[in-house]
Amino acid sequence: MQLARHHITHLLNALYTEGITSVSVRHPCEEIGELLEIDLSDPVATTVRFTQGALTYQDSREELHTTYGEQAYDDLPDKDTYIRALVAGGLVDIENREDVETFFRRQGYPDLDAGHQPVALGIDTNLLAWRMPDVLRLDPERYSDDKGRSPVNGFTLATGIYEELNWHYNHYETRALEDAFGSEFARLDNQPAGANREGFLGLYEYRRLRDHRYADTIESETGDEAIVDAYAEYDQDSRKRVILLSNDHGFVELAREEGVLAQHVSFPVDIPRKVTVTWDELQDALYTLSVLFGVLRLPKVTLFGVWNGKSGEDWQRRRLEVDCRSENVREKLRRDRAITAEYETTR
Repeated sequence: MQLARHHITHLLNALYTEGITSVSVRHPCEEIGELLEIDLSDPVATTVRFTQGALTYQDSREELHTTYGEQAYDDLPDKDTYIRALVAGGLVDIENREDVETFFRRQGYPDLDAGHQPVALGIDTNLLAWRMPDVLRLDPERYSDDKGRSPVNGFTLATGIYEELNWHYNHYETRALEDAFGSEFARLDNQPAGANREGFLGLYEYRRLRDHRYADTIESETGDEAIVDAYAEYDQDSRKRVILLSNDHGFVELAREEGVLAQHVSFPVDIPRKVTVTWDELQDALYTLSVLFGVLRLPKVTLFGVWNGKSGEDWQRRRLEVDCRSENVREKLRRDRAITAEYETTR
């Protein structure tokens, strides 16, 4: 059964209906084991406990390298990618939230009625996978201040960034993964491997902004200098101001030297022991973690972020494959998903 990201709350509800209020989210291999535990008692204030911090996770990944070799090691996200996935899912905040918000209060929120130039946002390659328009509440179609002004008016997307995200290396032989992680990983045959899955998340975020938001596309080569040069030319010639976001201090400094506004986004080096979030945030987190880890086991279900046969449309619609190990959960999930799909079709 396939489940779109915005329907994952149906899965949480199905587990809750079955009396499962403590949900252990685990990687199938024992060496990595439980990543987090969710207390499902309150849909708007759910407690999530991180079983292992990012540094402990990294130690487990390194030990696994010794035992199972390069392919299994490379298939697991590294510590920093794990933290960024939790940021993208809304479970952990960026490190310099106050600096970023201060920057946008000063440089964003243009008053177009007063003749201010529109502001276009450009996002560097290293941030595109991590849902910055939502994490930072910058999407002009979703967020505005009490005066109805949005932080930015749209997006500007350099083609060089698209090319930098276009990584292509797949698993064509999964035996080493099955030996290390379990039989579930046989289904990752011919699917993006390891860090390539992060590239796909960024690639489809780029396409979403390009195709479904007010966005200009500008031609550039790959590499920081070529990309910054393209943005600087756009900034000078388009009657719009550009703001660039990056996780790379060198990219930010290069942009500022070219006269383009730019802000660094920092990620934390570790994660807290527990957080309180909503089910809506949990569905974003479970989707992102399932894609990056490939497979996650929950009580009564197994989530596949990638699986043999996953199509471009599945990536675009942000679908997971859900293997229900409980007939009751399968029926509850099927019924709720059908009702929601019917409502979305007719509204």
